[in-house]
Amino acid sequence: MSWIWALLLMSLTIASGAVAQPRTEHLSILGATSTLGYLRAAVPEWERLHPGYTVSISGGGSVAGVVEVSRGRVDVGVSDVTPQKEWTGGVRLVRVPLGRLPILVIVHPGTGVSRVSAAEIEALMTGRVNSWRQVGGADLPVVVMSRPLASGALSVVEQKMLSGRRVTTRAIVQLSNGAMLAAVRETPGAIGFLESGVVPSGVLAMAIGGDRYNPRNALAWPYFAAPALYYRASQGSGPAADLAHFLGSQGYRRDYGLYGAAS
Repeated sequence: MSWIWALLLMSLTIASGAVAQPRTEHLSILGATSTLGYLRAAVPEWERLHPGYTVSISGGGSVAGVVEVSRGRVDVGVSDVTPQKEWTGGVRLVRVPLGRLPILVIVHPGTGVSRVSAAEIEALMTGRVNSWRQVGGADLPVVVMSRPLASGALSVVEQKMLSGRRVTTRAIVQLSNGAMLAAVRETPGAIGFLESGVVPSGVLAMAIGGDRYNPRNALAWPYFAAPALYYRASQGSGPAADLAHFLGSQGYRRDYGLYGAAS
């Protein structure tokens, strides 16, 4: 009979161990692709400090981030643009700023142009100039690259660089920062815009009027997005709020192009 008691004891041990296993809770973040590098670096530290929680991160654009968090389909949304009532459906969101993210106008090196006036950047991006020769560059057609309508970067470019005018409808749409960079690098005559704290290799960053971007003085650059994290006010001080405020407070945000105090 001893083997029966041993088997029963083993069964009880396994059962009690199963009960003792902590329950895993899952949180989700969705929104602006420009912040994904920072979020993917910071989230594992929050997970380490909160055993039993896992966090998934995905892009989709600023508007999608606001819409999805408002509808309760994700816990935290990330957006470069101020939420509109038609996106939130009247749901109250809490904003946690991440800082300033420079927006650079980048061009293929073969254009032969590294500085333009404010009027010239408007003419290039809106399609009124169709050859780089018209602004002192090479005899190449201007190929405009843009971002989807849901992009916060596009909104900033149109409002701050183009005085409210729209990027040409002939622009080739790129779905992410990475896709934009690759497209401009590989396309002779290309011009586009990138959310980045550094000037990537393989492209030129345009000086606009009297302003040229310098990463050592990033806050002096006048063209920037202001990404922020959003969670539903109804979540109170729960794990989504804790996650958002943790991500908004990490000093190494600067390493990912997010400059200035998160305020």
